[in-house]
Amino acid sequence: MHKSGAGRKWFSLLIPACMGAAFLGLPKAGQESLRPASEQPLDLTRYELRRIYENRFDRAEKISREEDFIEGLADGSWRRTGKPAPDAEWIAEGWGGCAIRDGMLRVAPSEFDENGRPRMVEPGRRSHMVVWNRRIFPADFLLELEMSPRGSTNGLTIVLFCATGKDGADLFDLSLPPRRADYVTYHSGAIANYTDSYWSRNTEAESVSNRLRKNPGFRLAAEGPSFTTGPVEVTHRLRILKVGAHIELEVNGRVTIRWDDPDPPLGAGRIGLRSMAGVDVVAYDNFQVWHVTPKSKR
Repeated sequence: MHKSGAGRKWFSLLIPACMGAAFLGLPKAGQESLRPASEQPLDLTRYELRRIYENRFDRAEKISREEDFIEGLADGSWRRTGKPAPDAEWIAEGWGGCAIRDGMLRVAPSEFDENGRPRMVEPGRRSHMVVWNRRIFPADFLLELEMSPRGSTNGLTIVLFCATGKDGADLFDLSLPPRRADYVTYHSGAIANYTDSYWSRNTEAESVSNRLRKNPGFRLAAEGPSFTTGPVEVTHRLRILKVGAHIELEVNGRVTIRWDDPDPPLGAGRIGLRSMAGVDVVAYDNFQVWHVTPKSKR
C-alpha cells in the first residue's frame, strides 16, 4: 500500500524584497534582496500531465554502487570497468551510506550500521553523495519529491536534472571518467545538466537562497529565496517543472524561480540527488515524475 503524503509537516519562510534573477557569482552573506517568482504554487493548468514514475520507497529496491564498477590506477586517476547492474533502481556515487529504510531513501556521508545510523568516521573520510535514478526522463517533465535533513545543521543538497554526457552519451558510458561525488566533475567536467541547490546550512547566504545553474560551466542562471530556512527536523516539498527552455522551481508551495534558458535547452536525461559530506543524514520520499505536454490552444 502506498503511503499518503497527507499530514506531513512542511516548513517554509518567505524572504521579501527584490529578486536578482540572472547573474553570476554567489550572494553576499546576509543578502535579503530575494523575491519569490510567485506566492502561489506552480500553475499547471496549461499542461497535460501523465505520470511516468512513482516511488514511495515502500519496498526493497536494488542500489548499485559506482565504487563496484570503477578502479583506481597507479597515477591516482580512476577508470570505469563496467556499468551499473541493469536491475538497480538507484546508482550511488560516493562511498557513504545509501539505503531504503523505514519507507524512505536515506543517504549519509558514511555507511549505515545495523541499526540504520551512519557510522562515526573521521571528517576526512566522510563522503559527498550523488544518487541517480536509473531511468532516462523526458526533456519536458514535472518532478516532485520530499526531502528531510533529519536534524542536520551543516551541508548542502542539490537536485541534478537533464543529465547526460556533454556529447549526449549516457552518464555511465564507459568513455566517461568516474565522478565519485566530486562536485567539479558534475559542474565542470564531462557531463551536462541543470542543478538546483535548494537547501543549505553551509553559510548564511546559501541558507536563504535557491540557486539554479546550467552545466558544464557552473553558470548561475537564476536565484530566489530558499523557503527552507528555520528548523531542520522538518520535511520540505520540492517541485521542478521543465517545458522546452522554461524552468520553474517550487519549494513548499511557492514558486521561487522562473527562468527561460536563452541557449539551446538540455533535453532528456537522468535525475540525481546530491548531498554534501556535511549533511549527517538526508531522507527522500514520494519521488514522482510526470511527462508534461502543453495543452493545445483552441
